[in-house]
Amino acid sequence: MENQLQWNKVTDSSQIFYLKEQWEDLNNSVNNKNLFTSYSWMMNWLDIFQQDHWEYHIFTVYLNKKLVAIAPFYIQKALKWNQPKTLYLLGQGEPEISGVCSEYIDLLIIPEHKLTVIKRLAKEIKSLEVDRFICRAILYNSNISNFISESFHYTLKGTHLRYMIDKNLWALNTLSKNTLSRYKRSINQLNKINAQVCWVEQKDFKSFFQIMEEFHQKRWQLKGKNGAFSHIDFKQFHQQILTKNSQIKIKMSAVLVNCRPIIIHYYLSDQTTLYFYQSGWDEENHSKLSLGMFLHLWSIQNCEHKYYDFMMGNIESSYKAKFICEEVPMTNIEINFTPWKKYLNKILTKASIYMKLWSN
Repeated sequence: MENQLQWNKVTDSSQIFYLKEQWEDLNNSVNNKNLFTSYSWMMNWLDIFQQDHWEYHIFTVYLNKKLVAIAPFYIQKALKWNQPKTLYLLGQGEPEISGVCSEYIDLLIIPEHKLTVIKRLAKEIKSLEVDRFICRAILYNSNISNFISESFHYTLKGTHLRYMIDKNLWALNTLSKNTLSRYKRSINQLNKINAQVCWVEQKDFKSFFQIMEEFHQKRWQLKGKNGAFSHIDFKQFHQQILTKNSQIKIKMSAVLVNCRPIIIHYYLSDQTTLYFYQSGWDEENHSKLSLGMFLHLWSIQNCEHKYYDFMMGNIESSYKAKFICEEVPMTNIEINFTPWKKYLNKILTKASIYMKLWSN
């Protein structure tokens, strides 16, 4: 079977377009139409973040002209001699300040070809001679985790958890007494001000998104931080989803008082899962209503999806644990193949800072 597999490599991002149909078919069959490994998500990400100095190594594997595996890697080449040459999976590697959190990134492989593909892929990746490989927010039981542990003898360490609710196994009465008490108190408080709860209609997405952004930014700026919407690339990424990319589905839930939202939750979705992505609320006027907890619980009970996904959170002291979620191990990985270059770059960066201070 190994000899029957045909390996190709896409090295030009403009050629990814021709993979669209087979990429989506493969994602649908092996990864349950997961949003973050879909062709649509990847192309939206590339539209905003790709750079001229990136080098693409998108490995495609075929059997009888059918795509059975895709491993979408790319390299951010060093712009200076002392900087590392870094390997990423497509969908990750954008600047942290504009990061859009492509979680659960993975290699798409039909199961019966997994061992063969991983073995060959290890040789291909090692031949690229990169300085480091960075991969964040990946699941322990994913193909990329298996590839990394087996190919580089890397011991995975749980750094985070995926907090996810399977609605078939979840009930409101499983929450703690304290959480239930807060929820009931919020309901009573909201009833007193004639609040309404709803799923936002698609025609109102753009205006509600803007209000959510304003709420979110004001809250974080009061804390002396930038907030998620501070960078133009982050905003453009989501504006493109709202206005152009109908393949990426979104939903919003909101609490309204006098037809004006006081909290908005923004979700991404695929066939099975509603992903809680971002939120904003009127903290100035409604800080005592436990709005976030209330809207989560309302949205969990009223969404049509099987899974309600809070996405990646800390292992300890995460508010997401209060909702009695399934907790799936996740990890962030950085493998340094040339540790001396990382050390040298660290020294030169510090020296540059000292030189600037000294010159001033």
